[in-house]
Amino acid sequence: MKKVFALLLIAATCAALFTGCVGTPADTESTTDKVTEQTETEIQTETETETEEITEEETTEEVTEPVITEDLEAMNAEPASSFTVSKVFGNNMVIQRDEYIRIWGWADESENGKRVEAEFSGLHGADVIEDGHWLITLGDKLPANTEGQTLRVFAADGVEQVFNDVLVGDVYWVVGQSNIAYPVASIKSEPLASEPGRKVEITDDLMIRLYKCGMDDLDSKIKRGTNDLTEDVYRARGWQKPTRGASSFTAIGYFTAINMYNALDRSLPIGMIEFDAGGAALHAFLPNEVRDALKVSKADKNGIYSAAGSNQHESSFMYNNRMYSFQNLPIKGIIWYQGESDCGSANKNNTQYATRFTALIEYLRDKHDQIHHDYPVYIVELPPIYMAFDYARVRMNMGTIPMLLKNAHICSSADTWKDKTYENNLHPYNKWEVSERMAKIILANDYGIGDLDYEEGPIPVSCELSDDGMTATVTFDHVGDGLMTYNGEEIKGVKIMGGDMTSVEITGKNTLTVKANGKISTVMYNSSISESFPETLTLCSSSGVPCASFRLNLTK
Repeated sequence: MKKVFALLLIAATCAALFTGCVGTPADTESTTDKVTEQTETEIQTETETETEEITEEETTEEVTEPVITEDLEAMNAEPASSFTVSKVFGNNMVIQRDEYIRIWGWADESENGKRVEAEFSGLHGADVIEDGHWLITLGDKLPANTEGQTLRVFAADGVEQVFNDVLVGDVYWVVGQSNIAYPVASIKSEPLASEPGRKVEITDDLMIRLYKCGMDDLDSKIKRGTNDLTEDVYRARGWQKPTRGASSFTAIGYFTAINMYNALDRSLPIGMIEFDAGGAALHAFLPNEVRDALKVSKADKNGIYSAAGSNQHESSFMYNNRMYSFQNLPIKGIIWYQGESDCGSANKNNTQYATRFTALIEYLRDKHDQIHHDYPVYIVELPPIYMAFDYARVRMNMGTIPMLLKNAHICSSADTWKDKTYENNLHPYNKWEVSERMAKIILANDYGIGDLDYEEGPIPVSCELSDDGMTATVTFDHVGDGLMTYNGEEIKGVKIMGGDMTSVEITGKNTLTVKANGKISTVMYNSSISESFPETLTLCSSSGVPCASFRLNLTK
């Protein structure tokens, strides 16, 4: 809680610097650089608490050490006669390398004071049951291991649970709404999808392991939107090899995994854990403490928390009901594709997405209690859309997350989707293209394969306003050899609020300068729902990766 409130104090000082703005549907086809006066007034009202500057955070990783179970104390206790192990564990699972291994579960209250032991790959640990709970942290961490091993949890003679073919590698959470739920099978049956996705390899020779946790698998015994937590995985599907699990698994998750796996010479086990909730806004994924600290939702007379949104969903249920059960399992990072249901202004997620998402990730990182505390978060930019579903505002807000959150990355998507006639435009079939780029970003950031400056598109890190307020200079990261435009074309996609834009030009390797005939209050890029690269957007890195959408509110 201390960390959440500390974060909120920081976020409050810069909240409106990172809000989103977009024109009406009529603006989608407009080439003017000025947003309507009505929209400008609306946005200024939303951002009255803005401060003056945007700062770039250090990205040095924070490393912490978790609490290690004391074997000697536990080994003096009598062995338990019965216990259960969390359904997070199972045959064919992947355990995170280079992190201390935790195994946990429960027992009847009559077993309190008795011990449970675990052994894996030469490591041993034990814990004493307390209040019906036990958690063992093995005394060391392990490197990657491609040979399936046995994880044994045991107590009294003959009382044990054994999990076979357990690999050690890298584990990722893949989290989001319906575009995460969009499965591999849908790509394989979509004739318009690209061939690599339709013909993706699905064999058990791959050391890729999958664990799907969907909204359809929620615990029916607890009320959604309450503070109740599902301690163990409800309706567990367990860890699955590709031939059993890939078809129904998130296409983004599986395609990213296999792209990474191949680039890593098929030598590193990869585990993917899917948390999907179709139509769920950001507040559905917030833990209770974060929800309350942010004041996102209110409880009704029955104790049900909810917030208005594009889809009316209860708050916190995805964390409480699914993600919470996995919180003790160390991971390598998070892949995130969500935000479509945050486009409405009723709950202010569209203008406060960056600060609220930052609070969520900081909380998750703390609760994971890992050595590698600031693990990376990889965010899929919402692609163009050709229907009346205006999420450009939240997309621009998402583009500023790396300015608030350490080790956060944006997978730009403006060049991956252009099919205006596709009937299911809200769920594009560009999953292979997005995953291919996502994998390159992860490989560069986590594995030293490629250079992040060339694989991730330009991301704004600061904006300097001239003394007269009529010139704004935006500085970017990840420009490769330098910021440029597609095929040397004119700069398209930049808009401002505050006067008319008189010029926009690249003024340095990583700077873009905008001038106006009045004081500039906002600089935006990719601010319409249907803009795509390079038709209406042309800003990119030297390697041709499109600039991420953003909106920077400025004061002087």
